[in-house]
Amino acid sequence: MRIAMFFWSLELGGVEHMMVQLSRELAARGHAVSLVLARAATETEYLPDDRVSVIRLDAATTGLTVLRLARHLRRARYDLVYTAMPTSNIVALAAIWLSRAKSRLVISERSNPRLEAQYSQTWRYRAAFALQRFCYPRADRIVAVSHDLADDLADFARLPRQKIHVIYNPAFDDRASVAASGPTHPWLDEKATPVILAAGRLTAQKDFATLIRAFGQLRSKLNVRLMILGEGRERQNLQDLVDALGLTDDVALPGFVPDIFPYLQQADVFALSSIWEGFGNVLVQALAAGCSIVSTDCPNGPGEILARGAFGRLVPVGDIAGFANALEQSLALPFAAAALRERAGQFSLTQSADAYEQLFVQLTGEAA
Repeated sequence: MRIAMFFWSLELGGVEHMMVQLSRELAARGHAVSLVLARAATETEYLPDDRVSVIRLDAATTGLTVLRLARHLRRARYDLVYTAMPTSNIVALAAIWLSRAKSRLVISERSNPRLEAQYSQTWRYRAAFALQRFCYPRADRIVAVSHDLADDLADFARLPRQKIHVIYNPAFDDRASVAASGPTHPWLDEKATPVILAAGRLTAQKDFATLIRAFGQLRSKLNVRLMILGEGRERQNLQDLVDALGLTDDVALPGFVPDIFPYLQQADVFALSSIWEGFGNVLVQALAAGCSIVSTDCPNGPGEILARGAFGRLVPVGDIAGFANALEQSLALPFAAAALRERAGQFSLTQSADAYEQLFVQLTGEAA
């Protein structure tokens, strides 16, 4: 099967990582996979497998991307095209229509559309959500990364729920070594105090301010530290909050880390404070590392991944006192690491690739 996976770039990020992992696995299974990228290469990208072709459209605008993608699809004649975000979904739909290519198109949704549209800071992103109800029905298949998200997408975009397939993200490679490798941070390498770990883009969506305030309440009772991995526009605001609460010596913001798994293996608790998600890859990575979890019960993903509290403690969004209490409980009574690792297996690269391959084969078989 000839598969094109279209996206903007391979810049370091959750969707980009998923695209690389899935392309690598499908290529290893004998499919001819191409990563078709709108933007030019940068120095900070994920590296695909040698068996995966990389085609760059070098298109600086959305309109040019549609035109160049349509031209490429007309020439390449893929069996199937797959893409993975509202903006790239709309572009792929437009390019398929313009090219008159017979490639089947699978689009996927990875985050709560209503909240993404509400918090969006660009008109292009808001426009993509406004177009969903008109454009998405033209896709051959629609994938959502959690059942809760599929329900919300169907409601928001006015889609028949049965048209949306649920395939969990390939959140970790279950066949890779899970041994800790290399130094992480002095707080973890030379641990003298329990460490709570968080990770993600420093944006409003992740609501690290609530986590910091909750940690402040916990720190007033226990000797503990907090480390938040990631970069983003909220960095200075978060650092100002840390300083204002007198937590400068106990909260670290080390920046972006390409591989957080060794950090998860050494941390005492992993915390996710998001206002919304679509899935929550990092929660699966924490499960795979055997790290106890405290997460907001936000839409969509965490409640589903943690089986409504069976594999981690869930608190309401924005509940500072509740978050502090859940952190304290997790430090005192951690979850059994073996049970967490077993749960992570439900969200592995193998499981996800199996589901995608089955969907792709079924779809191209129908076309034939």
